[in-house]
Amino acid sequence: MNKPLLSRTHRAFVFVLLLIAGLSCQTNDDTVAIPKTIADQILEDNQFSLLRAAVTYAEVGDALKGANLTLFAPNDAAFQASGLTEAGIRALPKEQVKNIVLYHVLYSSIGSSAIPSGQNSVQTATNGVAFINKSDNIIRVNNAQIVQADLSTANGYIHVINRVLSPSNGSLLATIQNNPDLTLLSAAVRRVASTNPTLSAALSTTASTNTVTVFAPNDAAFRSDSRYSTVTAIEAANPQTLANILSYHIITGIVFSNQLQSGSVNTLLSGSRLTISATNGNATVKGNRNSTAATIKTPDLVANNGVVHVIDQLLQP
Repeated sequence: MNKPLLSRTHRAFVFVLLLIAGLSCQTNDDTVAIPKTIADQILEDNQFSLLRAAVTYAEVGDALKGANLTLFAPNDAAFQASGLTEAGIRALPKEQVKNIVLYHVLYSSIGSSAIPSGQNSVQTATNGVAFINKSDNIIRVNNAQIVQADLSTANGYIHVINRVLSPSNGSLLATIQNNPDLTLLSAAVRRVASTNPTLSAALSTTASTNTVTVFAPNDAAFRSDSRYSTVTAIEAANPQTLANILSYHIITGIVFSNQLQSGSVNTLLSGSRLTISATNGNATVKGNRNSTAATIKTPDLVANNGVVHVIDQLLQP
């Protein structure tokens, strides 16, 4: 009688080898199918070529691989709208670009459906503050709008936005003091600090709970008014009169330039209102005794407790 080609022991051994080989192939297939991280998505998605350049230049790719992140990702059109090319990005100090990129990152994974309605402040990866507004299914982050939500990745979400966000700069007072075109406004705030502590507190707090919007006259605007044309003149001015004028430039709540609507609004100066005209995303603001409206020269300077719009006139109540 002929013997079987393989004994039972040999057949069992061959079966085990085949089983191991099959599992090995399956493992390799699973490895290929691992979801991409936020960093991978930015590196591979063509709409993020300028963001990719910023991430690479600032060397923050590893920061986008951490667990439970949300990235508000400016697409190429957003960078172009901000006047930033790849060469322009590389011309900036590396630390500044790093701060800009990480300001777009939250250390939590938040889908669009989890964002509550209304306006909410969030802390970014730079310890700055950003303001998220959700209304009628439109979501804005500061002055940017989410144009593509919920790109899901292995470590969180990407929400595509149409503007590059400018990092917040401490309090409103710090934002004013650090702006080279607001030196006379800064002097005026110092002049009224002792006589109007309420106004001073509204500008100097770093809390994001009681926000205000400041229409900040630039130095040229102050120089056009002989009463306040120099630091010396401001230091000699009646502090209460000056405090009334400054209060007239401030409204409660945080209103970014793309949220300004035509109409009149109350100011911190009791009983006094400003008139805003908004057309096609451009807005002007007019005081009661101004003959012409002031133009917003630099919009949306974000602070932890509000936003500054630099204007070219001193508003008269």
